[in-house]
Amino acid sequence: MNKIIKVFVFSFVLSVLGASYVYAAGPAVVNLGTAGNFIVMSKTAISTTGATAITGDIGVSPAAATFMTGFSQTMNVSNKYSTSTYVTGKMYAADYAVPTPAYMSTAVSDMQAAYVDAAGRALPDSTNFNAGNLGSQSLVPGLYKFTTGVTIPANLTLTGGPSDVYIFQIAGNLDISSATSILLPGGALPSNIFWAVAGTTTLNTTSVFQGIILAGPGTSTVAMNTGSTLHGRILGQKNVSLDAAIINGVAGGVNPHITVTKVVINDNGRSNVVSDFPLFVGGTLVSSGVSNSFVPGDYVISETSNPNYTSSFSGDCDANGNITLYAGIDMSCTITNNDTAIPSSGGSTGGGTTYGCKDPSATNYNAFSSSNPALCMYGGSATTTTVNPVTTVTTTTTTTPVTIPKLPKTGFSPETWYGFLLNSFLNLFR
Repeated sequence: MNKIIKVFVFSFVLSVLGASYVYAAGPAVVNLGTAGNFIVMSKTAISTTGATAITGDIGVSPAAATFMTGFSQTMNVSNKYSTSTYVTGKMYAADYAVPTPAYMSTAVSDMQAAYVDAAGRALPDSTNFNAGNLGSQSLVPGLYKFTTGVTIPANLTLTGGPSDVYIFQIAGNLDISSATSILLPGGALPSNIFWAVAGTTTLNTTSVFQGIILAGPGTSTVAMNTGSTLHGRILGQKNVSLDAAIINGVAGGVNPHITVTKVVINDNGRSNVVSDFPLFVGGTLVSSGVSNSFVPGDYVISETSNPNYTSSFSGDCDANGNITLYAGIDMSCTITNNDTAIPSSGGSTGGGTTYGCKDPSATNYNAFSSSNPALCMYGGSATTTTVNPVTTVTTTTTTTPVTIPKLPKTGFSPETWYGFLLNSFLNLFR
């Protein structure tokens, strides 16, 4: 009897715990990598006719920008991306300015890897469900494999919740009929629905589709006909054609990070430190050496400057501190400040000639240089370099300058002048 009671209590506890936690159903999500930064991407071409409306970034690679047609795009001054009235976002291509080509190349590689992952998942929950006709069906989360094509001639219902995942492996074509929708009554997210299609995909007139279309490397073109709507993404390895289509972006992109580092070099006797030069990204104060998240876009990296230091930019920013932050990409910019020489306090004006510190290389010993204070320093120097996690500060300490005494304007060298004075004095006693 005690054993029966224990089993009952254990079963009761499990039932309570089960009611307290919601576990995701279906397979693991497909990792899109940086391809998840795009709403539409193609290796070959993206074209549009009519009043298409896309919310999110689009791009082509290795195809050039000329293979994005119908958008009447305008190139940004940075030459790193273009914009269009049809796209609420940016347009990228393989032949745009650095670093866009590398950014696109990485995204395409991630797109291809995502397709291989989704199409290659093993142990499907169902194979050739209803012979590929999904019209008027209700499907629970899972991995669905089809060795032929899939048609959706009537509304399809996906019953899963926000944490549930669907993967559809389709060896043939995918077609949803006009005025037909995919319904998500349980709150399933388009970002968790993956369609790995080896053939062509066609979203017919005024249809409403949900999920991420991962088009394969074969005949896998994607066409959205007049008035069709997609809540998701098209990541295609062949042509994508849009006709007055609507594409709403889904979650999945990752904000970029930017690290701004300050380097201060004091090799001319000054003593400013990193904290004396506040740093800004687009007007937002940041700390040296700290990674900060920003939304993708164009920014200007700046500092509170000091007239006694010259500044230079290096890293992913240009010479003026301009930088374009790409979704999911970490970037960096370094501002180096080097102190200028401290002006000499020696020298005066007299007899129509400017006097200062003697230039030891001059043949005329009355030639002086007041414009180069370094000529006044003959004592040597000691340099100390301090390295910390965010910058290197170099300090040079110079011994007290020696200023050559000012001489009358005679045309004689100092040695000749002193000899002349001595001989004149001795002649008084001869």
